[in-house]
Amino acid sequence: MIGFSDTNFRKEYIKPTKDKTTGLMKDKLQDNFQTGKQKLLPFTLNPVSGSVYDGTCGLNGVAGEFYRIKTESSVEPIYTPQDTEETLRKELKNKFKMPDDDIERFIKVFNDVMFENGTLNVIDLSFFSFVPMKYFDKANEKVKKVNKYKSGQPKIADYYTSIAENMDVKFEKKDRDLFCEVVNECLQKDSFGSRIDRDQYFVLPFVKKQFAEDIKWLLGQNNNVIVKYLPLMLYFYASYSLMQTLMFMNKANWQFKIDKPRPVSYMLSSERASEGQAAVKKGWSAHDHLPETFLNKMSAYAQALDILNSMFEDEDQLMTFQEILERFRDMDFDDEAKATCESVLNTYQDLKYGLLDDRDTEPHPIAEKKTIDVNSYEDFVNLLLDRCITYQSKDYPRMKVALYSLVNIKLFEKRRDYSVLVLDEEMLLFLVAMIAKDDRLRMDDLYKRFREYGIEFSFQTKNAISEYLLKLNLLERKSDSGEAQYVRIIL
Repeated sequence: MIGFSDTNFRKEYIKPTKDKTTGLMKDKLQDNFQTGKQKLLPFTLNPVSGSVYDGTCGLNGVAGEFYRIKTESSVEPIYTPQDTEETLRKELKNKFKMPDDDIERFIKVFNDVMFENGTLNVIDLSFFSFVPMKYFDKANEKVKKVNKYKSGQPKIADYYTSIAENMDVKFEKKDRDLFCEVVNECLQKDSFGSRIDRDQYFVLPFVKKQFAEDIKWLLGQNNNVIVKYLPLMLYFYASYSLMQTLMFMNKANWQFKIDKPRPVSYMLSSERASEGQAAVKKGWSAHDHLPETFLNKMSAYAQALDILNSMFEDEDQLMTFQEILERFRDMDFDDEAKATCESVLNTYQDLKYGLLDDRDTEPHPIAEKKTIDVNSYEDFVNLLLDRCITYQSKDYPRMKVALYSLVNIKLFEKRRDYSVLVLDEEMLLFLVAMIAKDDRLRMDDLYKRFREYGIEFSFQTKNAISEYLLKLNLLERKSDSGEAQYVRIIL
């Protein structure tokens, strides 16, 4: 069948391997879950060994890597003040003909301005070039690499870059003072080489469109606003994009088109969570959102989707379950298609069973094999997902740890027995400003715009937001009843 076969599946998932016992060659399953040019998730199947990105990393490091990639920067990241002193002395003397005493005074100012509690201080947009990622700890000679973060941070930075794929704005100089100009002139060099092994990730089209509009708005603000909020914006978008992608992967949402976000209830971090709140009932853990029952099967869903994509030989872009099912509706299910689908299922089932059976860490007995009988493409999709879930390694639910590590930085909290999505004061004010742009909006209209980002609030949370904005003198009321409320935030 033209365009749909098991050729790529076999190439990506099956590798002849010598049997340790018999010495004979046999087919072995490669337990992949993202083999295409576009990857689905910036995670690995084993997040505890090198793919973690969490709050200890901060937000500036991955923002710095994103900036270097987008600007093709040739600036070397700065880990300690000592990294730059020799270069500064040389360049200030040669380029600016500065006297030695003035050079030493400049270096002192540089260290005072650029470093705060040992952390690089970004005071100009261009200074994101200098911000290192956390996995290399140059200040501590005993700990050269923090392997826990070595792959996690670059993956998130690459994910940022994929979100910004259609961005038609440039990071141009803005409000740059003489000090920043001198620093950039001195520290520009060709020693920094951008990573050549960057990954490309799937991002929902509506997320890319929203990001392109929002980053254009942010880069139109003054320099202080940009440097303060760029890391926060990138973090929000990564979390938002991944949550929406995963929700659309959840079988409970396969009937929906992917032209707009699925709404999820949030609450303020200052609110108390209770059983009846919308953030609990219609939030993170709702059955059609991101409940544990789904997240524990996340790798199985990802693997099933990857196998399906591998079978469409003419597609370079990753397709969702929804798009694949739509594609199948336009295809004839004939004897050749039936044979192809059953061949993939039987091969996967047999080899995955053998793979797990060989592992001492897997529970025994492993679930029995199922007789494969496919009568439609929909049958094939459902059976493939069933087999991937049934034979998912017991360790693979740990992939959700990577997701939790990301969202837990600012958007997710465990409240007693509840998992809820939250906005703290900083994120709330920024999102209100970003979503409203420069408009003066009625609160009702603001909440409609929040919904365009998949964010919903209960009546209780809306009241809490109003009270907070009133406290900051950011809410204007046109009547004593408070029915007509307007907000405008200037960052």
